[in-house]
Amino acid sequence: MYESIGLNLSWLYDTDNIFDTKKKQAQEDWLDNTPIESIAEIIDNKIIDIRLKYVDDADQESINAGTGALDLLQRLKTTPDVGYPLFGDLFTTVTGGARLKKFYLRSASTGVGKTRSMIADACYIACDELYSSQEGKWIKNGTKEPTIYISTEQEIDEIQTMMLAFISDVNEEHILNGEYLDGEWERVLYAADVLNRCPLFIQQLPDFSLKDIENTLKRGIHDHGVKYLFFDYLHSSMKILSEVTSKTGIKGLREDNVLFMISIRLKDMCNQYGVFIMTATQLNAGYTTAQEYDQNLLRGAKSIADKIDMGALMLETSAEDKEALKPLCEKGNFEIPIIKIAIYKNRRKKYKGILLWCKANRGTCKIIPMFATNYQYELIPIEETKITVEEKLEFGA
Repeated sequence: MYESIGLNLSWLYDTDNIFDTKKKQAQEDWLDNTPIESIAEIIDNKIIDIRLKYVDDADQESINAGTGALDLLQRLKTTPDVGYPLFGDLFTTVTGGARLKKFYLRSASTGVGKTRSMIADACYIACDELYSSQEGKWIKNGTKEPTIYISTEQEIDEIQTMMLAFISDVNEEHILNGEYLDGEWERVLYAADVLNRCPLFIQQLPDFSLKDIENTLKRGIHDHGVKYLFFDYLHSSMKILSEVTSKTGIKGLREDNVLFMISIRLKDMCNQYGVFIMTATQLNAGYTTAQEYDQNLLRGAKSIADKIDMGALMLETSAEDKEALKPLCEKGNFEIPIIKIAIYKNRRKKYKGILLWCKANRGTCKIIPMFATNYQYELIPIEETKITVEEKLEFGA
């Protein structure tokens, strides 16, 4: 009956074989001793394999759980699961740095500094020199890692002045007004040279689609070897609404559905292209009275957090916070923090449900965690992680 519908089963039972008597006998013995259900299952499994691979797009087979486990252990022993350091040693400790194939979300209310903190991280990864006012000199800052910063609202010159302020440690107001203190003009000029020679790229996407983001990343990878992408910030647009409607065939999708689809695609891009992506969202009005800091405070869709590897909220410290932290700050000789960063999700890392208390200079885009507590203002001892990144050695033939 299988043959009557055109299936060639000579690989299983060759009815045309008349010369190889041993093969004929072996086939007859197999046919006599094999239940008809087993024969049908063998043939059906061949057809199912084809359907899984070419129709259902499920061509990846499962592997034994122990496959490559020894190699994995050895790799983690010599190269721990950490990425390129982000700005702020405590933040790097908590997150493990900018790990490739990971998707980070750091949200904040308007004016707290989500754009400035993202610019600081982009510059910290891409630029190999930064000015330290504390040391009074330019200091080496690892390697020049190709990085793209995607702006959805600010003009390029707005991004550039913030980058120059961070690199030179000169208040952005001085740059915007053209009024510099002694030595600042020279530092800003040098910072401009740092930007020129470092692989940090800006892309404007005011009305973006998912395809625009992916094409920007693909061009960056092809032209510059980009591994780090910062997208400021996650929201719906007319172009993306049109794109999603076209792909799904569904009109009138709610914003939470659209934002969730964006987050899915961004995480997919992390895995597909082997890159690190960080983005941000606004917070809803609930943050002003919140006692718990988690994805329920994200504006638009808390489901965005389902796909992220690290989730953080940046908030200004309240009068209650400052009063509660006074004894701790006096004992530890810390400044009274003006920003807190709540870590509510942190895959493969132990720190979550904690608050990082930060000093900040928004004029130079520097938000620096000083110490960590739980929600009851109890100190959590965390050591600052120092990750040293060196140029790869190139060996000749």
